[in-house]
Amino acid sequence: MSLHQAALTEMTARADRLRDNRQWLAAATLYGEALEHGTPSAEGWVQYAHMLKEAELFEAAIRAYEFAIHCDGTYPDARLHLAHLFKRLGQLSNALATFEALSALPLSPPVEQEIAGLRVSLMQAGPNAPTNLGTRNEGMETATCLAGFSRLQGREEIRIAEINERNGQRDGEATPFGLSMVEILRLAKERSLQARLNPKAHLVIRENKFVATTKEPQFSVIVEGEQLRPGWFSIELEVSGTAMVFTPVLYVEHRAEWSRFSTFNLRPQGNGKFRAVGLLEDAVLRLRLDPASTEGSFVVNAFSLRQIGMASSFRHARRIDRDAARAALTDLRTHRSSNRFAHDLAKILSYPGRDAYETWIAKHDTVSDEDLARFRRAVDRWRTRPMISAVVSISSETAERGEETLRSLKRQIYENWQLHVVLARDVPQVSQDAITSLQENDTRFITTFAEEDKTAQSLLNACDGRFVIFLSAGDILAPIALYKLVEHHIAKPMSKLIYSDEDAIENQRRHSPLFKPDWDPDYFYATNYVGRSVAFETGLAQSCCPSFGNLANLDTQELVLRAAEVLSPDEITHIPRVLYHRGSPAKTSGSPLLPYPMTEARRQAVEDSLRRQGRRANTSILPGNLCRVIWPVPDPAPLVTLIIPTRDYADLLRACIDSILDHTDYPAFEIVIVDNGSVEQETLAYFDTLRSRHNIRILAAPGPFNFSRLNNRAVENAQGSMLALINNDIIVTDGGWLREMVSQASRPEIGAVGAKLLYDTGHIQHAGIICGIGLVAAHPHKFRGGDDPGYMGRIAATQSLSAVTAACLMVEKAKYCQVGGMDEDNLKVAFNDIDLCLKLDAAGYRNLYTPHATLIHLESISRGLDTSSEKAERYRAEAAFMLAKWG
Repeated sequence: MSLHQAALTEMTARADRLRDNRQWLAAATLYGEALEHGTPSAEGWVQYAHMLKEAELFEAAIRAYEFAIHCDGTYPDARLHLAHLFKRLGQLSNALATFEALSALPLSPPVEQEIAGLRVSLMQAGPNAPTNLGTRNEGMETATCLAGFSRLQGREEIRIAEINERNGQRDGEATPFGLSMVEILRLAKERSLQARLNPKAHLVIRENKFVATTKEPQFSVIVEGEQLRPGWFSIELEVSGTAMVFTPVLYVEHRAEWSRFSTFNLRPQGNGKFRAVGLLEDAVLRLRLDPASTEGSFVVNAFSLRQIGMASSFRHARRIDRDAARAALTDLRTHRSSNRFAHDLAKILSYPGRDAYETWIAKHDTVSDEDLARFRRAVDRWRTRPMISAVVSISSETAERGEETLRSLKRQIYENWQLHVVLARDVPQVSQDAITSLQENDTRFITTFAEEDKTAQSLLNACDGRFVIFLSAGDILAPIALYKLVEHHIAKPMSKLIYSDEDAIENQRRHSPLFKPDWDPDYFYATNYVGRSVAFETGLAQSCCPSFGNLANLDTQELVLRAAEVLSPDEITHIPRVLYHRGSPAKTSGSPLLPYPMTEARRQAVEDSLRRQGRRANTSILPGNLCRVIWPVPDPAPLVTLIIPTRDYADLLRACIDSILDHTDYPAFEIVIVDNGSVEQETLAYFDTLRSRHNIRILAAPGPFNFSRLNNRAVENAQGSMLALINNDIIVTDGGWLREMVSQASRPEIGAVGAKLLYDTGHIQHAGIICGIGLVAAHPHKFRGGDDPGYMGRIAATQSLSAVTAACLMVEKAKYCQVGGMDEDNLKVAFNDIDLCLKLDAAGYRNLYTPHATLIHLESISRGLDTSSEKAERYRAEAAFMLAKWG
């Protein structure tokens, strides 16, 4: 018997309070009763499953998540949490299959990293590790909860069986009207359907606007009168709203409970208009439209649903891709298959939805009219409005693209600028006239011909601005670019070289973003990542500009190198916003990882810059047009103490030690094995054999495991001036690893140095650590292929990072001691390496990752989450300490 809705609401509210007080069993019992007496829903089953999982009733939790999926196959949360539970329990194949099913849903959360990790894990382990799904809790409360679950399970299985029977009957039904699908596609008449949108979930109406209360608002599409049938259809939507990201998706239910459904992403048409044209090949039960992926208020200005014919669908396809539509038509004439033709058109018409960067732009980089008005008011309040000079060189080849660059200057909301337009003599008169007409007697444009400015230096001397920007013809400044530049200068007046993030623009579509780090000389040497989106203090540019000759020979990379030689790091600053859109592709050979590849001339410029600084280093060009700087090892080579904590696991330790001794070509190292209370006879016997080696010592350090204490005791006994912290599951395969790490760690400005670590499958385990990902920090490139260079070459390039892992970390002993070593009081197990790196950073050193020291790390990647309450509590405490200390 169903309870009154008010009673169900009160029951759910009580369950919520119990959940918030972490009374998992009691909350699960009440959520179960609410499901039993109310209408089953995917959201209700998921909440119930959460409580069962927290109460460690894992088998029941799995079934509850599965029932949620049966309730609504489109609901992503059910699959997401079920996949994580499978992973936690070591059921890797089940976890992978569930994550893959989730990724197929429109607007799925990003689970690519999970999928990659599980695929790598399955290379090492069996498909599903043995898992105890039994009840950990005992007593009357558990029995009551499980009894309620048993009743629900029985009822739900009956309901699912009935639905499956109905769906099976529908599978056997003939196509409507007794016609074949081809006949329907041919004969379908064009007609408008009487369709309207009705709020279904996570939508309320306030002040005549729809308000999305979550990121998953849903409309039911109600069709009155004649219904939507199999065949071609079109759907159009027009919406408007502030700070909303519209990503409309039409869901078409073909079988009850969304056990079979189709989805159609609506393609943006501009000005808040969206359209989808699609092919339905199955009966339609219900329609749902999810309009957005953010919370906020919006208005539906127009909505329509039409049944259309193949001729209309062909016209739509031709507008999207004329060549593909023509090819489909040619194929139809050849093969006489209208069914094949229909599917060819459907493929052309399908829209995959916004890519990740387009979605990011919509959420974070769309400037509203209100924003522009606010920025203009801010300019009015500024006490100083420095002039910004820009320079662009235009040839006959770039004249048309150069016009776009000039237009982007005219659209700037900060108006105190001047543009020096340097025209080649071969620019056609018609192009010269077009450029002149764009200027409209605006005195901020200064046009000269190339031979009138013999050198780039003389042109710089003519620039009146506080800063100067070198533009390439075809590149476009965002309308707020100069505003943001001046705003940044006012906030950081010490800045003399300022660069921003950038992307590319093609046919008005932005793509290929470069989200850059703050100033990092090592990464710049390797990648030239600063690029063209850089403003130089004019006096700095004048003093650093060598004899480039004509402006066409000027390369901003060399200007940045020369400027960095005379500036402090604080004078080189970064605006973390996309203000520059590359319009002209770089002309390169090979497959560069960035649009400004390391040519031979640029490699030589790096080496020359290092020489001017008195730094002895050689350079070479790497695959992907990157540059490697090879730093010298001090002479004589400093002694390195390799510190390896261990407890038993003799086979693992033996493999580590043998690989170090067999493959390391560095001439001066000792090994200190820190024995944390080994008791196995095999391990003790192995220690005895090692004691005969002149460069290996065994340091006894019994007691509870405290990684920080073990390393600190070893440092106290280290004879070397360089320390290498090494896990006992590291395998050396590259003879030059230690030489590379010593050459980097011995640089005065460098703190900790980390290596590139691979799993035994060849996939990335460590390529640096970034703070702020996850609870405290995480490895950003985990599970990528070992040869993958990474985004912007971040795996393949030497660079500064917040932290590196102590699985293989080198640091000078004096620097380690200067910052107090590892924190053995507060960080006994986790985060001690990150804390050490952050202390080195706070002391003024840069921590470095080098891909040129590559080792194998046998850390297991197939284990699930540690469910030991004691270890989990310790981990939470250490994480809380890190957050309190470092924010």
